Amino acid sequence: MKKTVALLTTALLVSSTAAAFASTPKPAHSGGMAGMNMSPATPPAISGTPAMMGGTILDKAIPSDIAKIPLVDSNGETFSLASLKGKTIVLTDFFTSCDMICPMTSVNMRDIATAVAAAGKSSSVAVVELTIDPQRDTVSRINAYQKLFGTSNWTIATGTASDLKKLWAWFGVYAQQVPNTDGDADDWQTGKKLTYDVIHEDIVTLIGPNSHYRWIDLGNPQVSNPTILPAKLKAFLSELGLSNLVKPQQPSWSTAVVYDAMQQIFGLPIGPKMKM
Repeated sequence: MKKTVALLTTALLVSSTAAAFASTPKPAHSGGMAGMNMSPATPPAISGTPAMMGGTILDKAIPSDIAKIPLVDSNGETFSLASLKGKTIVLTDFFTSCDMICPMTSVNMRDIATAVAAAGKSSSVAVVELTIDPQRDTVSRINAYQKLFGTSNWTIATGTASDLKKLWAWFGVYAQQVPNTDGDADDWQTGKKLTYDVIHEDIVTLIGPNSHYRWIDLGNPQVSNPTILPAKLKAFLSELGLSNLVKPQQPSWSTAVVYDAMQQIFGLPIGPKMKM
């Protein structure tokens, strides 16, 4: 969909050797649409240090009211970040009507879950992809979306608009509905034209077993193999989406960066061994 906002709205304070994220100007309001329209998020200031292979390491306890926000997976089962306490959580944002970036995010999250299973760590690592478009992303919609990937080895989830607005605002993720002016493909599920788009930041984060926010990276997802995107979603991609599939705009993140962060921070033997 619309090009996502390049800089994270969170007031993330990092050391002099890391990038500093500034607030992003608020896009023009599209008028009259409900859902995830947000003012710039104001999460707590967090200090961090650069991770070895990319992203920023930090340590901030997630407030109880955020951790307990109810989420619903593609099978209609309710859970929360708090219910996953004791596990390392890989968390990212997406929405199923995105034709520019999010399908590649889903490929990466599926691949991360596959690597977690291969390492025998599925009981201690949760891979969660959470929508920023709850108005359209119902349980049946995210269920149909996940089936396009041929596996349910990772969690795709939704929730109420007010709850997700609160959760994503704490993580500093800006989301705004705007008129759909780019991409002309019919929706992959309904065959109808999309009535609105959502601009948002693309982030990938790690939450520790103690419910502390521990790592963040941002940017477009870089997939390891462009041919493994489901055919129906590839046909749905806009021209820029097809370009991002092969060579994503920068900044970008890959599964390797996530594996490296899990190894560096938590000592989890997932993915190729990090080179010291």
